[in-house]
Amino acid sequence: MTPRPPPPTLATLALALALGIPSGARGQGGPAPEAPVAPAPAAGASSSEPAPAAPGAPEAVARLLASSDAAYLRRDEPGQIAIVKSSLDQAEKLAPDDFEVVWRLSRYYFWTADDPRITNEEKSRLGKLGWDYGDRAAALRPERVEGWFYGASGVGQHSLGISVVTALFQGMESKFTDRLKKGQSIDPSLNGYAADVSWGRYWYELPWPKYDAQKSEKAYRVALRHNPANLRAKAYLAELFMKEDYPKEAQKLLEEVLAAKPGAYDAPEERRSQEIARALIAKLKS
Repeated sequence: MTPRPPPPTLATLALALALGIPSGARGQGGPAPEAPVAPAPAAGASSSEPAPAAPGAPEAVARLLASSDAAYLRRDEPGQIAIVKSSLDQAEKLAPDDFEVVWRLSRYYFWTADDPRITNEEKSRLGKLGWDYGDRAAALRPERVEGWFYGASGVGQHSLGISVVTALFQGMESKFTDRLKKGQSIDPSLNGYAADVSWGRYWYELPWPKYDAQKSEKAYRVALRHNPANLRAKAYLAELFMKEDYPKEAQKLLEEVLAAKPGAYDAPEERRSQEIARALIAKLKS
């Protein structure tokens, strides 16, 4: 695909100047992100030993996590996401510094922030909570992927909520890329190679002159090479094609997404991807 970048506007030129990017540098990535550094625990989190657990907490926490995980597998069905949150809230009261509790809370906030039906204000709020819990998880177990990945996802959702341009002015870019790189270096296969999809979306969402259609497409195709059933990668690639004025290619991908039978890897995620695809098809036909 030959990218067709949009012409610069006064706003994007101002952004380029603020970021120190030459105005003619189309399609290039930003400055190399800082080396990933394990974030400090959030306020209230222990920086050394975890807080002592309540009597009988390990067994109770295990039961609550099992309840949360079972509901998470059906999280888009009526009442299930409430069970996820209720179980995790109870587990957090019993074991506030338990890694298995904290990263699941980050995942919960990412999923709820990713809902295409919520307002930007709510996306920003939920994304920040996911970011905070992700950082706490990464501080507790820096060798595990979950805190880094869901922390990055929280940064991404928060940035989308406040607008990507605002996020760039606030220095959010490296906060996202550092966490995502670290998580991907630990386990790139998490959630069906979702990190590659995140990179594709990253290059798509950036405004000129940082927007890069070629890098975005490449990341989506890497995700699809590892997981050909990845409906989110297909839906987002179709949206990229729409932006670059390739409607036929976009429609073909969207039809594939809608024709898929959820359950290949994560049914709620697949159904949400189909919801995104339906909205894009309607836009394509309008």
